[in-house]
Amino acid sequence: MIDVTYLKRLFLNRREDLHLRLGDMGDLLEYGNPNRKDVIAFTQYALELAIAEEDFEVKESLFHLLMNAVTFQGAARKVEWDPLANVLPTLDDAILDYALSILGCSKNRKFIKVIEPYLHSPTENIRQAAAEALEEINYNKEEC
Repeated sequence: MIDVTYLKRLFLNRREDLHLRLGDMGDLLEYGNPNRKDVIAFTQYALELAIAEEDFEVKESLFHLLMNAVTFQGAARKVEWDPLANVLPTLDDAILDYALSILGCSKNRKFIKVIEPYLHSPTENIRQAAAEALEEINYNKEEC
């Protein structure tokens, strides 16, 4: 179910299998046909949780969920991604890859200056993710 209330309950009653439940929700975003308005609210709330999350496995699951919302439900241009842009320097490379892709999919030119420094990352996949994100913003007209 793609619902903010359900997501809140999952985090209030946190269990060992939380990351698996988030994976199931990611599958719903990928293969389901949820209400667009619910997806936007859900994605905005999931972003708040993802930024605050300290458990790496859960954080990574939340970012995968966000990427599915962007890729399969067209949430990229409907969510406010400034909080994500603000925490980029604090993210682990595995999560930074998702974050750069999400910002690129937003097509928002204000994120260019935030993404550009990652073109010089010592990590190849981060340099590549940054380059692709900038290409999405600058050249591609279609949704991610």
